Order: sequence, then structure tokens, then C-alpha cells
Amino acid sequence: MTSADPPTSTAQKEKHWSLARRFLWISVSVIVAQSVISLAITIQLRKIFKHNLFNVRSSADVIAPISQINDKLDQLPAEQAMNCCSQADYQELIEPLRLYDGKIGLIYGKPGLAATRSGLISFEPNELQSFAEQAIAAEDGFTILDLKLNKAIALKAVKLPGGQATGHFVLLRPLLSQPLMHTQSVIKFLSELFLIGITTVVLIVVARKLFNPIRNISSNLAQIELSKLETAKVSTQNAPIEILPILDEFNQMVNRLQESATNQKQFASTISHEFRTPITVVSGFIQSVLNRDDNLSDRTITSLSIANQEALRLNRMLSDLLDLSRADNNQLTMLNETFSVSSAIQQTLKMARSAHSNPISDNLDPNQNIQAVGDHDRLIQCLENLIGNAVKYSDPDSPIDVVLNAQQDWVDVLIQDHGQGIAADQQELIFNRFTRAQGVTLRRGQTSSGLGLSIVKMFVEAMGGSVSVDSSVGEGSSFGIRLQSAPSKPSS
Repeated sequence: MTSADPPTSTAQKEKHWSLARRFLWISVSVIVAQSVISLAITIQLRKIFKHNLFNVRSSADVIAPISQINDKLDQLPAEQAMNCCSQADYQELIEPLRLYDGKIGLIYGKPGLAATRSGLISFEPNELQSFAEQAIAAEDGFTILDLKLNKAIALKAVKLPGGQATGHFVLLRPLLSQPLMHTQSVIKFLSELFLIGITTVVLIVVARKLFNPIRNISSNLAQIELSKLETAKVSTQNAPIEILPILDEFNQMVNRLQESATNQKQFASTISHEFRTPITVVSGFIQSVLNRDDNLSDRTITSLSIANQEALRLNRMLSDLLDLSRADNNQLTMLNETFSVSSAIQQTLKMARSAHSNPISDNLDPNQNIQAVGDHDRLIQCLENLIGNAVKYSDPDSPIDVVLNAQQDWVDVLIQDHGQGIAADQQELIFNRFTRAQGVTLRRGQTSSGLGLSIVKMFVEAMGGSVSVDSSVGEGSSFGIRLQSAPSKPSS
């Protein structure tokens, strides 16, 4: 519960985007688009190739039967040729044709339809008529039809010489390779999907490896502490050239921070150490004047007393700063020995009751000597800070309780007040340096350096213990120090 309230931030959260995800999505989109375009081009080229190939073959296959039909038409008498052709003529022209390899011949015109025997066996007359009409209507008289059950036929229609009644000759050529071409298309499509999947997995792995250095920077940034800057640098070994300048600049920034932190620690340590001596001298002279000069007026005595209190307060602040500086530089000395907690509390109560007007109660048993592991003097300093905080945020006549609880493994010391209390969302923040809980006010004439609770937490944790707080707004607060119990001595 110290220092100034931190300002509340009302800024909205900024929206950010992931470079790795964007790289991955763009890469996958390009691959999918390339595969789709490749499939479309392949299908189109296959259609063109298939159409041209089978059109040429069908044109070659239709030459022989067309020649036979033309020869027969040329042999007709003039009168019969003028009246050609009827359904019977169609049948007479088509019947002599001998077609092999599953080919079927049709003659289709106004009189109707005539087909070779194989055609009538394989298809219904209405199907043959539909085939003929589609072939005649197609460009160049050629088309390919995909039938059910993986069957396909090529249709080639050629106009017979003569009038409209002579009709068209249509050749049906089964395409035995069409199912194979369908299978190839399916295989190609599935292979494209497989390649897209494999490529996506490879891209994910590559993206992870590629952006690992950036993740390391983020991780290191989150772990930077003034006392551990030497571990915050990112290794540039095997780093990609593209992000090498970023890594170098980051490491240079860490070096600058390390140098700045070192200078700051040295400055705080020097200032704290150098200022303590003159302030102690000033306080000593003030106390000497107060104690030895009997001719001082009441106003002078009051002014000197206030000056002495402020000097002592400034001295305590400098001591706190010096302790923090030593801790940051790993130079803080802490004892780790068995000591009497009861004795430390009694000594603290003596000083607190003489310094503060609030009634301070305790539950100490004069016949009980409870011991713990830690530092006797540091515990006294922690208890003084906690009692001082309880006084600052309570009324002048509000009671303060000091409770000692001994357990098998732990010793708990509680400092309870009936003051303003601390909001739940502020109870973890008050142990940070230069932070005071929002919504609390100091007693008139009281000041705060913003270091008391952070000093308590630092000392207690250095002794292997822990600090806790339990508080309700308007009801008061309870700060607890838990230390490890001293091992019991074996009985002789």
C-alpha cells in the first residue's frame, strides 16, 4: 500500500496479425490456385486432344463404308435415284456393310433410321436415333458421348450424296480407352490433393523453423529482468540472413539495457550509501540539541522534533533503497540460521508501542520460545514495516493485533488492522515497488516511500518464507509472514 496510484488505461487493444500465418495462407493459396489452374488446363487440353485424335480416326474409319454406299447409290437407275431414299432403300444400303471392332453404322434421314445388326443388338432404336441427331448437329459432324457404366462412343456423321432424303451416314465408334482416361483424371485430381496436403505440412514445418528466432525474441523479451539481462540475448548462430539485423539490434539493445541497469544500480547504491552518513550526522546533532539545551522554546523544540523525524524517515528510505540495490546486484546478505521469533516480535513491539499511538496487542506466551529459520534482524525490519503500514491506513485509536501461530513445519506471524482495507484486484499489486492500492488514503501527517511491502516480500522470500494478505474494503487487512520452523533438537 505505497506510492502513487497507477493511472488507469482506457486505450483499446490494438489488432495484430501473424506473419507466420499470413505466409502460410498465401503459400497454400498459391499452391491450390496453381493446382486448380493446372487441372483446368489439363482437362481442356485433354478434351482438345481427344476430340482431334478421335475425329481423325473416325474420319478414316468412315471412308470405307461411305465408299460402299456411294457405289450403290451410283448404280441406281436414274428414276430410282431421283426418288431415293425410302426406309427400304436405307436398309438395302446399310445391310451389306461389314464393320468390325464394335463399330456400328447408321443411315438417318427423313424416311427414318436404318442400322447394322450390331447396332440393333447393342442399343434401342430411339437411342440410335438420338445418337444420329447429335452427330448431325455437331460441328464437323463429330462428337463424343459419355454413356453410363464407363462407356463412351465417338460419332461421325457424313452427308450422303443426293437430296435431303438420302440423309446422313453415321459411324458409331466405341472408345475403349475412355474409362482409362477417366481413371487417369481421378488419379491426377487425387494426386494434386495429396501434393497440396504434403506441401502444406512442409510449409507449416518450414514456417515454424523460419519463425523460431522471432518466437525466441518474444520469449526473451518476456523474461527480461534487471538482474538477468545477461541471459536475454538471442543467439545469432544459424540464424536466417533476413532476420539477422533484427537479432543483432536486439542484442545491442540488451547490451545498452545491461549497461544502463548497471549504472542505475551503482547510482542508487552510491547515493543511498553516501547520503546516509550526513543524514545520520544531522539527526545526531538535532537530538543532541534537544537533549542538552534547556533554553529552547516550545516552537523550536517542535520544529527540531519534526526535522529529526523527517531525517530518520529519509534515513529509513535510503536504507530500503540500499537493500533493494544490493538485492538487484545479488549482494544482499541474509542469515539462514535458527533464531527466536518470540524475541524478534517482543523487540518489534517495544519499538512500535513507543513510536505509535495505536493500541497494539499480541498473543505472546512469556514461557514459550518459538524458533524459526531465517534472519532475526531482517524479520524485525519486516514487522516494523507491516506495523507502520497498519498505522498509516488506520485511525489513531484503531487497534492493531500481532498474532503468533506455531505449527509443526511453519511459524506464522500475522499483523492485523481494522483500517481501510484493500480491494481484491489490488492485493497482488501492492507488493510491487512504488505501487499503492487504489482507493486508500494516508493518515494526516503520514508519508509513504512506496518500498515497504516490496522490502518485506524480498526479505521473507530470501529467508525461504512467504508473504500473504487477506483484506476486505472497510473492514481491515491481515498481512501474514510464514517462515520455516527450526528443526527440533534430538532428545539426549
